[in-house]
Amino acid sequence: MHRLDDVQARELTLAAVGAVNRRDHQWSVEAARCLAGDERTRVVAIDTCAAVLLRGVPRGALAPSARIPVSLPGEDPQTTAVASDLLSGLASGDDQRVSLVLARLTEEQQFVAVLVLVRAAAAWIDAYMGIDGDTVDAYYAISKAELT
Repeated sequence: MHRLDDVQARELTLAAVGAVNRRDHQWSVEAARCLAGDERTRVVAIDTCAAVLLRGVPRGALAPSARIPVSLPGEDPQTTAVASDLLSGLASGDDQRVSLVLARLTEEQQFVAVLVLVRAAAAWIDAYMGIDGDTVDAYYAISKAELT
């Protein structure tokens, strides 16, 4: 595959998140592998997932000691800890911390970290959509009752 530019890497990351939500896990794994294969696309993928997971938390807003937990049922705690380290570094605006975390990982571990962040972003979106659906259902139930 040709080298992706930042826009293409961001779109592929969002597509991987969408694939998880559509239960096309094999496609999401292949997309994450493609994203993790190059340093620049890996950084874009991590940033894109962080934008979803840290919605409302400006970069640098948290103290360096802050920890953003990543919890995914069935995921290895060690891989979610790496994802947490990456998100925490981004939330505290510590790019060096993020670089150090990535530098300590093998190529396969970097792929797994990207995949965990993709899955975590998908879970956040899935939960948000569920809440949004519940609010719409509640609105229609109450508004209909008031009109009758």
